[in-house]
Amino acid sequence: MIKISFVFGTRPEFIKINEIVNKFKNNKKFNITVLSSNQQRKLIDKYSNNYFIDKNLKLNNFKNDSIFISKLLHKLNSIYKKDSIDYLFIQGDTNTAYATSLFGYFKKIPVIHLEAGLRTFDVYNPFPEEFFRQSISKMAKIHLAQNMSSKKNLENEGIRKNIFVIGNPGIDHFINNLKKIKNKKTIRKSILITMHRRESLNSNLEVFSNNLKLFLNKNPEYSVNWPLHSNPNILDQINLSFKSFKGDQITFLNPLSYLEFLKLLISSEFIITDSGGVQEEAAYLGKPLLIARDKTERIDIIKLKIGKIINGDGSKLEQKINYFTKNKISITNTHKWRYNQGLGKSSKKVYEVLNKYLPILEKE
Repeated sequence: MIKISFVFGTRPEFIKINEIVNKFKNNKKFNITVLSSNQQRKLIDKYSNNYFIDKNLKLNNFKNDSIFISKLLHKLNSIYKKDSIDYLFIQGDTNTAYATSLFGYFKKIPVIHLEAGLRTFDVYNPFPEEFFRQSISKMAKIHLAQNMSSKKNLENEGIRKNIFVIGNPGIDHFINNLKKIKNKKTIRKSILITMHRRESLNSNLEVFSNNLKLFLNKNPEYSVNWPLHSNPNILDQINLSFKSFKGDQITFLNPLSYLEFLKLLISSEFIITDSGGVQEEAAYLGKPLLIARDKTERIDIIKLKIGKIINGDGSKLEQKINYFTKNKISITNTHKWRYNQGLGKSSKKVYEVLNKYLPILEKE
């Protein structure tokens, strides 16, 4: 029996491993455990159920990256002194993913990396996620890449073995939940905003807020829904920035359940986000997407012209909204993105790849 431990701690990680875990748990060839680092406790409580998590590590100090990473390493070390494990499965570029892969490297436990090969090639943007992602690629044994662009990035870095193009399992979860939503009408002139990146904690978020206020003052017909992230530093900055805003066009919301968030995503005409996962979901729906970053690792979204970068400070916000009001997104390009993301069949593909190759790797 092959023992795989899935380690996650954030909303995107949960969404992208959820369907995969469920498939593996039905195969007696594998012994599956799921660990939560608790990195985004309030968000995870909205998304995950107790049945899904086997061990909650209850790490709730996220004010300092190095403390969180060292605590997670210590927790993993204490767990796997008692329990042997054959593979560690991680997703993305989070502190949880990085610390788990580092632990696997130290203990010579092979790491399976989902969402491998995405790159901005700037280790400070996004910070520290781009550094984490590049570092994980050096330590991982198996690389599950979304698309051919990601595979090529890995190959250009000298990684040649065990790369599998599987699409995006997060889109599988996304599609399955879309089926539960009945009303799928778009409200014109409505904007959905999500912001959580630490780049937003410097002057970027303050300037972004000012640019948003300027746009809304000039365009009173627009309305905004902004589900707030649980990070208290982001909350403080937003409260300060909008304290004197007199308009009634913005509705700030507490963290939402996944279905509640999808309803907003579907009903909004424009999406403004610094989230990688929301970029993928909005592009899949063919929504005009404004990326509140200076760079994105989802470069195919830019190439297909289904999303535009407005910079972390929102300096191009009005320009790009005007672009999308004049230029409709190509249906052909939206379909290309959907194909790029695996058409909702990625979890099955991950399962088939690992079910076939892990027993072979075990014998090598």
